[in-house]
Amino acid sequence: MISLLVANSIIFANIIALMAISATLALSRTNVPNFAVATFGTIGIYISFTCIKLLGLGLYQSLIFCFIGGGIVGIIVYQLLIKPLRNRGATREEIMIATLGLDILLIALLNIYADYLTRNFKLMARDFTLSAYDFTVAGLSGAFIMSTITFITIMISLHLIFTRTSVGIAMKAIGEDPLLAECQGINTERLCVITWFIAGALPAVAGGFIPIYWISNPNISLYIVVSVFASCVLGGFTTIYDAALGGYIIGISQTLFISHLADIVGSWILSYGFFIALLIMIITVFTFPRGLYGLPWNRIIERLRIQFYRGGEG
Repeated sequence: MISLLVANSIIFANIIALMAISATLALSRTNVPNFAVATFGTIGIYISFTCIKLLGLGLYQSLIFCFIGGGIVGIIVYQLLIKPLRNRGATREEIMIATLGLDILLIALLNIYADYLTRNFKLMARDFTLSAYDFTVAGLSGAFIMSTITFITIMISLHLIFTRTSVGIAMKAIGEDPLLAECQGINTERLCVITWFIAGALPAVAGGFIPIYWISNPNISLYIVVSVFASCVLGGFTTIYDAALGGYIIGISQTLFISHLADIVGSWILSYGFFIALLIMIITVFTFPRGLYGLPWNRIIERLRIQFYRGGEG
């Protein structure tokens, strides 16, 4: 049976991995470093909260609305912010700063919305959890089961889209050379819209799982963003597979290590779990700056194979 600590670690890893995939897609396909990705997850939190508290929907039914709502937000951000800046010749660095401003704006709007829910509907829209709406099966929480199923389903779907469909292949083409893709007749504008729909939908879905076990408020993205970008740096900001692996490494190591550290030095250290992610990110930047994607996997596998055979002979 999976322990509660391991189950929660995997839930957190699923959340961080989905957000890391979103940030990696935005950068690798549209050349935009999206610093608001974690706040897209907070939008998912409040979509789920609204669906449950105001519409009477189930916890996991609300994930559908998180996906759609987050995707719509992603398209709006592209149409109102990213596209106009590009048309004016903004550099990647300038667009990155714009997404930082967007992050501040979204957090402010979420705070206003939380106050609106509290004043008009008498709902506790700050520092809440939705654990009462979860279920258990054979000792496993619904959050563990559903977040894992959701993560696997999204990974398989994205893999099939990017390898088996013309849209996915074209999205890869615009990431490599958008001008050449346009010359070949690819509608880059439409593909950017699709990319930003996905980039908005994935973190919003991930955000729908956050309030199940973690206390949530409009500012929670400030505690998540370090873990998300540490995952992206570890993955190399290149492929969704490396981003997912980076998210799992960061999510699980951050949760498990800080928990064991709390047993040694005290529970006060639990609030500083993001330092683990920050430390891994710093080590990655200084030792293998291209992340997992840039590692010489052929040589690593060959060395492991040699060590395995030597161990077998001994």
